[in-house]
Amino acid sequence: MICLGAAEAADKPATGTEHPQEQVIGPQVDLLLRQMGDYLKSAKEFSVHVDALYDDLLASGQKIQLAASDDISVRRPDRFRVRYRTDMGGKRFWYDGKTFTLLDEAHGTYAVEQTPAGIDATLDYLIGRLGFTPPLSDLLYSDPYAILKQHVVFGFQAGMSDVEGTPCHHLAFVGKNVDWQLWIEDGKLPLPRKLVITYKTLPGAPQYMAVLSDWDFATHLPDSAFSAVIPPKADRIGFLKAAVSAGQERAKKAP
Repeated sequence: MICLGAAEAADKPATGTEHPQEQVIGPQVDLLLRQMGDYLKSAKEFSVHVDALYDDLLASGQKIQLAASDDISVRRPDRFRVRYRTDMGGKRFWYDGKTFTLLDEAHGTYAVEQTPAGIDATLDYLIGRLGFTPPLSDLLYSDPYAILKQHVVFGFQAGMSDVEGTPCHHLAFVGKNVDWQLWIEDGKLPLPRKLVITYKTLPGAPQYMAVLSDWDFATHLPDSAFSAVIPPKADRIGFLKAAVSAGQERAKKAP
């Protein structure tokens, strides 16, 4: 799962009786995070390349590091596409404003789902109803700052460091289920350049690390760029709906 908001909300009680902890975030850290979020929020469209490393936990308890890459394109308010490649095969996703399509290139299968209008509503539907999280979903939302900050308990600045030669502010955050670090470019373009997530409540505390490069805010992609391209021999299958929580099920049955 490569989405901070979804990871933090995963263990949220269905009763609504939880008491959120007070956030402790330094003003400079909050400012840097807001500037980054506002910059992405103001962009009508953008593309970015992602090189990632992530841990896979074996049954023996040993962690194996795997590599992946993503090419992500977003056109607000209702288009995105992702090409995701790993050593174990690749997947492609398209959202064209009405439907979300997932193609599993390794297995030659695809699935199509009608989703709500808009990127935010579609991401909420994919994560909440289908149990599926597109890579780096937090940055695709219309307000990345609000999404990233909502489950933070503590945040501080770890210093300055370079990411592939680019000076960056190194920020660190603590959450209930995940700890994460973010490197934001110093200067006029407050772009996220690196992200590290530690899933501390999972066995072995696996990590996901992403380096973001080749940001493009100038290229205009036509509608056709967000239309699914399915190989002729691919087989269509259905999405499995995420299990409804016991609390939600009781609410449905209530008079």
